[in-house]
Order: sequence, then C-alpha cells, then structure tokens
Amino acid sequence: MKLRSDKLADHLSAAKGLAPVYVICGDDPLMTGEYADAIRRAARTQGFTERESHAVTNANQFDWQLCFAGLDNLSLFASRKIFELRIPNGKPGREGGAALTDMALSPAADTLYLIHLPKLDKRSKTAKWATSLERAGVWIDVWDPEAAELPGWLSMRATRVGLTLDREAAVVLAARTEGNLLAAQQELDRLALLMPGAAVTAGQIADSVADGARFNVFQLAEAAVGQDVKRALRILFGLRREGTADALICWALTREASTLVNVWMELQTGNQSAAAFKKCGIWNARQPAYNRALRAHSEASVRRLARCAGETDRTVKGARYGSSWGALLELVLRMAQPRNPVLVSN
Repeated sequence: MKLRSDKLADHLSAAKGLAPVYVICGDDPLMTGEYADAIRRAARTQGFTERESHAVTNANQFDWQLCFAGLDNLSLFASRKIFELRIPNGKPGREGGAALTDMALSPAADTLYLIHLPKLDKRSKTAKWATSLERAGVWIDVWDPEAAELPGWLSMRATRVGLTLDREAAVVLAARTEGNLLAAQQELDRLALLMPGAAVTAGQIADSVADGARFNVFQLAEAAVGQDVKRALRILFGLRREGTADALICWALTREASTLVNVWMELQTGNQSAAAFKKCGIWNARQPAYNRALRAHSEASVRRLARCAGETDRTVKGARYGSSWGALLELVLRMAQPRNPVLVSN
C-alpha cells in the first residue's frame, strides 16, 4: 500500500505489527535516512536483531539468486532479520525485477525487507516488480519540500532541536541550503550546540551559515517559466559555481522555451488551455507556472524567446560567436522577465 511519509510514525506505532516489506523511494539522504532509521528502530523492538545489507551497483552483474539465498532456510533458533537492498539507479533489470516480484509474492518468514530506491519515473513505477512490492507491504514516496515550503519546514526542524527561527531567519536559511536538506539539518544542529534554546535571527544565520544550496537544471527551468526571475538567476549562478555543463543547462532551458512556445501556438489556434497543456505534455502540477508565463508573455516576446533559444543553442555548441553563459543568462531573462524594457527593445 502507499503510505504518506508523514504517516509513517503512526503506522509504526500501531498495534497491528510491521509489514513484511517497506520501500523507501526518494533522493534526499536526510529524509530517506530518517525514515529508514525509524523502520529499523521499530523492527528491533519486535525482535529483528540481525541485519543483512546488499547494494546493486550493476543489475546485470548482480547475483540475485545469491542475494536472496538462505532467507527461506532459517533454522528454528535463528533470530529475525532485517534484509536491506539498495538499488541506486532504480533499475533492477529483467532478472532483478523477476526476483523482486517473486520475493514480494512470497516473502521469507521472520524477515523484514527494506528496499531503498531513488525517485522513479512513471514507467518504472508501473513495472510489475514495483507494483508487486507496493501490494506486498508499504511504499513510501519521499518528497523534498518545495522552495515555498522550505522556510516552514526549517522552522519546524529548528523547534525539534530547541531553536526558534523567525520568518526572516527561516527564509535566509532556506536560501542558503535549498536543495541540500542534510546541510540544513547540520546547520540547525550546529546552531543548537552554539546557541542552545536561542531565538535565531536572520543576521545570525547570514553570518554563521555557509551557502550550501544545491540546484539542478530542472529547478532552473521551472523557476524561469514560473516567472521567478530572482530565483532563476540564483540557480543559474549556482549551477555555474558547481561546474554544471553549459550544454546541460542549455538543453533544459531550450526544452522549456520550446514547450512554452508550443503552448502559445496551440492557444492561438483556438484550443482551450486544458487541451493545449495535455497536447504539450504539461502535467497538472506545472500548469500554474505556465499560466503565469502565458499571462506575462505576448506574441512579440514569445517570438523573441524562440529566436533567443535557437541562438543560445548555437552559441553553446560553438556554432555562433559569443559567451555561452551570457547567452544562457539572456535566455533565462527572456523567459522569466519578458516585459523587461531592455529585453523588449532588442
């Protein structure tokens, strides 16, 4: 069954006992690690004193039979066991998928299976092995807090370690650690040691906390199309500092620009927004950002955006003279700030 991550504690404390299989599906090491620890603690209280762990680095070379061997042959006096399996890329392959399906259909007695997976795409989630695991036990999707939710999340975590963050302090800490929840928790733990029980101000956060934010190209594209120019620029400069390839950034931005142009063209032909979004592959969660972009843009700015995307692609690939990062910056601005007077005049 699917279980919301915030309901795990209630599930583990219920008198019905533990499920035979738990799947933790997510990318953030802090949150996935905490949920796994909670499951292990609950298992130990119910007699699961042994632990066996395996990691699948290459599904095609992994010995799946050896991995599961012996679990069905525990002696009468053997202790209960936690069996952990990590699949970092979320792709067990054909043999692994069959082994996981068989295990889910007939889990070994006195064994609690804890499966660690990254976030999965839709195709992987609907694979037979994944649906079998979900039916066999508890599947927990771990989602990172969104940028707008992060200050509140940090305030809650601060309370747990005896600190108080005012709104401004939480916003500053969120900006310094976005995309790196482990770094955020480490900063809170450090502040709790330095200033136990304190009400922490934004100034103290700014002076104390190094910039540990981590971003990816998809966050950049989302911020740009959502008209959040300040955040988009911060992410762009952060990606440059982290050494992200300009070609990868260009791919994400030009793809987003192309989608925005296609949606605009669909609307101009008389299609309703719902039909245009569906045709262009924009799922529900992303539609508010596209609606903001469509309100901000005009036919002229969309044409300029399409031209700029093509020029940026050629510049990054070396087919056009110019600075790759300068071209990427212009593309971000044309997408996120189409009414900028400087851009309108060019």
